[in-house]
Amino acid sequence: MMPIAVRASGLVTALGYNGPASLAAMRAGLSGVAQTRWQDFETGKPVRGAKVDLPQWWDGVGKLAELLAPAVWECLQALGGADAAASTPIVVGVSVPQRPGRPADLDAELLPELYARLGCAVHPLSRLCPGDQVAGWVALAQARQWLATGEARHVVVAGVDSYLQAPTLRAYADQRRLHTPANSNGFFPGEAAAAVLVGPAGGDDELRVLGWGHGVEPSTPTNFEPLRAHGLSDAMRQALAQAEVGLHQVAYRLTDLSGEHYKFKEAAFAAGRLNGGERSQPLDLWHPVEHLGEVGAAIVPCLLAQALHAGREAYAPGPLSLCHVGSDAGARAALVLGYRGPPDLLPGGW
Repeated sequence: MMPIAVRASGLVTALGYNGPASLAAMRAGLSGVAQTRWQDFETGKPVRGAKVDLPQWWDGVGKLAELLAPAVWECLQALGGADAAASTPIVVGVSVPQRPGRPADLDAELLPELYARLGCAVHPLSRLCPGDQVAGWVALAQARQWLATGEARHVVVAGVDSYLQAPTLRAYADQRRLHTPANSNGFFPGEAAAAVLVGPAGGDDELRVLGWGHGVEPSTPTNFEPLRAHGLSDAMRQALAQAEVGLHQVAYRLTDLSGEHYKFKEAAFAAGRLNGGERSQPLDLWHPVEHLGEVGAAIVPCLLAQALHAGREAYAPGPLSLCHVGSDAGARAALVLGYRGPPDLLPGGW
């Protein structure tokens, strides 16, 4: 299968209304987590989360489209704006149908709402990919297929999600998975949209996807199976083998770690199992959820945007990175990424 590359990105987060603002804030270590209007049922204190300050007050598909459209438009601007919107398919990662609080009309209405804001008809290839945190990996794989067959010259891979509605918060609070004054082993709910423009690899100043991997973990945050991290280890092993590198050659990891002990343990187990060979520097661990809250299906394009930005702005510890994510249902996915910078501007470019 042909190699693909990320060439542009867009973000709407609690830290900023566009990619440059959000990425600069994450690089600076700022946090969008603050008090929300929802209360913790156990302590009576406000739930802390990362809410995007949109001008409207309603929830549902309309809010998700308002988050998504500016992020997608940032990517389309790299191709020429309005003309590109009509000719470029968009694949959007979203939450799974079983998620409490998921809008009932999301599958039918999100793409029409998005394209109404972009000002053109829905592209015939555009589609949604339900899958929570791994949805973006699935969407990226779909984009790679279209690029390989020539059905598209470029594809926008996006994700949008929100954990900030009462049914969702109540469900995760009942599972004791929200971070509250009475529970430190939990995540801060958030919402965001992220998008990346992908095309065939072959130039400079691009983030190439060098390796792909996937796996299944029997243990979940809510069952009693022992956590052995075999699913994540399988995904990472496949991605590293396809890229023909070892983990000791990777400079840093980009992950969906959210504050729950479960995912930190899993990442440590998998890295310990695969990290053979001597390293010249520590294996950095980047987890933007600490700045953005849990953003679910938006996380993969967000991680890709962060890796591209880190390469272009030369603050990445090295050109090679490993991205890995996992859903509550047990799906695991990994990508090996390599930033190829302009030879005259980035001497350390891959």
